[in-house]
Amino acid sequence: MYKLSFVFLCFTFTAFSQETSISLDSCIRWSTVHYPLYRQSEMFKAQMVVNVQGIKESWLPKLNLNLQGTYQSEVVQFNLPGFTTHFPHDSYLGSMAVEQLLFDGGTSRRQTHLEAMNSEIEIQKNKVEIYRLVDRVNQIYMAILLAKANISMLELLQDNLMKRSVNAAVGVSNGMVLQTQLDEIEVELLKTQQQLIEAKENLNGLCASLSILTGKSIAATTELQASPAGGKTLSASIARPESTLLLMQESALSEKYKLSTNLALPKLYFNVVGNYGRPGPNFINQDLRFFGSGNIALRWNISNLYGLSRERKKFDINRKVLEIQRDQLNQNIESSLTTHAAQLAAMDQVIQLDEKIIQKKSEITSVSANQLDNGKITSTVYLLQLNDEMAARLNLKVHEIKRLNAWSNYNITLGLINF
Repeated sequence: MYKLSFVFLCFTFTAFSQETSISLDSCIRWSTVHYPLYRQSEMFKAQMVVNVQGIKESWLPKLNLNLQGTYQSEVVQFNLPGFTTHFPHDSYLGSMAVEQLLFDGGTSRRQTHLEAMNSEIEIQKNKVEIYRLVDRVNQIYMAILLAKANISMLELLQDNLMKRSVNAAVGVSNGMVLQTQLDEIEVELLKTQQQLIEAKENLNGLCASLSILTGKSIAATTELQASPAGGKTLSASIARPESTLLLMQESALSEKYKLSTNLALPKLYFNVVGNYGRPGPNFINQDLRFFGSGNIALRWNISNLYGLSRERKKFDINRKVLEIQRDQLNQNIESSLTTHAAQLAAMDQVIQLDEKIIQKKSEITSVSANQLDNGKITSTVYLLQLNDEMAARLNLKVHEIKRLNAWSNYNITLGLINF
């Protein structure tokens, strides 16, 4: 009893966890979140926090401890009338130096801003990599739709052949139909069953692949909505992650050039040194004692100014490279959009003709079925007409899926994906 209850609970959980109806946009959204690279963005943010913390530490006081003992073979001596000195040959010094940065020319502020921009650029690069997954999910989704359409046509063909087989069997028993005609129908029925087995296995494999990418349980019975990625609204605006990445890289270039200017500015420090030892500034006093000093220091590496013109040239060259890359990207996008738009227009016209062809083929097959039942034509002639009708119906489904795929590709090329 307990085992049966456990099995029932497992079955119930599986049934509820399995998706019943899905859309292409939801599959893209699930696969994006489920993709291992998605978690990498959080690592970039964490790395940025660590790097910014390191930049801020430049404002913390710098401590320098120095301990030394010295023995000199020769020391200063004063031999004056009435005054003779004998300095010791050993000396000791322990010092603690504290240095505080007072002004860095805006370097740390610029470095912090640049670090944040670099982190966003890495995250955007990650989005570019993840976006390539969209096309893969779209291809599998369309392949599943096509596989389902193929199975539907084969099942329709199988039902039709079974009906014709029953009628032919009656005709054989009445002596109105030859046994060979019944055999031809049954052979065609067996071939159709073979094709159904292969088609269903292909569908199961595609569903398994989509399940792995999305992290969801998607079975052959799951209903797939025939809606393109990003919706059915055509737009002319480009929202590709590559375009955003190029803009971010150009902003980072400008920030790097500004940083080179900050690095060329002088820096102001305040220093305090505390010492214990002998001798000190007053070398006459050889007692161990405390003494110290403090100062404000201005440090300026003037040679950094030499490189500013070079940095400006590098900035101009790199900016032009990014402009070339942006022009190339826009050209590729425009070319792809033109192709997809042409496919959409073509499929609209082809589908209209498909509907007319199916109407004619259906009428021909209906007449052939009556002729077969009345023994006026052979089963071979009827099967040819039936296969033509099924091929026409399948062509309609294929063209509808091609139109759907062209629409999805159009939106994917633009970057208009609702995930």
